[in-house]
Amino acid sequence: MKKNKSIIWIIVFLIVVVSPSFTYFFLGRYVDSENYENRSTASKPVLTIENYGSFPKEYEAYYNDNIPFRNQLIRFHNSIDYFVFKQSSSERVVVGKNDWLFYCDDTDGNPLEQSLGYWDFTDVELQTIADNLMSTKRILESLDIEFILFIVPNKETIYREELPDYYEVKNYNTSTDQLVEYLVRNTDIRVVYPKPELLQIKEEKPDLFLYHKLDTHWNYVGAYMGAKSLAEELGIEMPSLDEVDLEPVVSSSGDLANMLNIRVKDADIDYRISGISTLDTVNEKWDIPTEFIYHTAGADSRRLFVRRDSFSNALAPNLATQFENSMWVRYGNFDQQQIFDYGADIFVLEVVERYERSKNGLENFRISLVSSAVENDENGTKRISMIPAVSKADLQYVSIFKKNDGRENTEAIQVLQPFGKQMVLNVPDYETGEIYIYIFEDGSGEKILEEITIVY
Repeated sequence: MKKNKSIIWIIVFLIVVVSPSFTYFFLGRYVDSENYENRSTASKPVLTIENYGSFPKEYEAYYNDNIPFRNQLIRFHNSIDYFVFKQSSSERVVVGKNDWLFYCDDTDGNPLEQSLGYWDFTDVELQTIADNLMSTKRILESLDIEFILFIVPNKETIYREELPDYYEVKNYNTSTDQLVEYLVRNTDIRVVYPKPELLQIKEEKPDLFLYHKLDTHWNYVGAYMGAKSLAEELGIEMPSLDEVDLEPVVSSSGDLANMLNIRVKDADIDYRISGISTLDTVNEKWDIPTEFIYHTAGADSRRLFVRRDSFSNALAPNLATQFENSMWVRYGNFDQQQIFDYGADIFVLEVVERYERSKNGLENFRISLVSSAVENDENGTKRISMIPAVSKADLQYVSIFKKNDGRENTEAIQVLQPFGKQMVLNVPDYETGEIYIYIFEDGSGEKILEEITIVY
């Protein structure tokens, strides 16, 4: 009897172990096997002489990433966490109140901490951003191009009350408030940060959603209010929300829900917006990784160019209704020459506040009239090359100086002279120092368009 019982348990164990793989062989093509994680899954290793020692771990990683019904098992586990315990199975996602999800990834700006005032910009960071933006403004305006900085509020900034109660507000005046105040006080840069407008419409229309519950981004209504604020800065009056038609659209997913691998039935609300303009807007190109191109015949004739992030996905269809020609280029595909090749009359630098400090953020953004490179050649020489970076610019009044780290005096290379197609300086490869380039508006040498420092 005991022997038969043991045999039965062995059979049950084998069925439990083998049946998923057996059934997946027949059903695998019909079940969800998409990769929802922000990484590449392990590929099946091949046993060789070189990897025989690491093969077991490699195969284990492969099997863990490709176990039968993996997504279904993960979704089942995560659903228990979310629906039963109201907990998140991801360190990057916080479960808030009323089905709201929030983003808290430290490697991606952590908008939750930023919007709760956990950190401020340093004085050096503020000065660097201001210098970059002012230099950009001077250059663009010298070429008759308007410049606007447009900052999109974090979802966590607008819906702070939906965060769990255990999150403490460290400072209601956030780093973005600090930055905007600094720029307004110390520069004449045109800054549009529609936080007040979004908070006001949220208070006036509490049943209207401005951001996705299950996604990091604003929805079309939030983006419409952002577009309206930006258009107003550009002298264009867009209709109020009461004057356009809104059709609610429910959804059960979003990028945050995907991170948890769950679906929350009909929890997310967006809107189809119509009646913005009587003109026909044509979307001539829509490629999220690269660019959007719109044409609205009869609208404002100024050519609009926007350097964007993913928050322009909803912003572009709204604002494009107001301009005859508009081009929206994602930051990873952006090159400053595109502004001038497009013949832009307006350049908008759009950035969501959580990206202000990123490698593609404000500290590292600057339109420049000169590009440079420092290279060592085979002859023991360091080659410093400088070329005009804007084909449209006419660099007539340029001063260049060189400061060798081993010397006290600064050497003048040229003073208030035209900058040619290329300038090359050769120094010994052991020499270090800095090249200072000053580009002036005219021959008086008083008004500087741009200051450039090249470290070699």
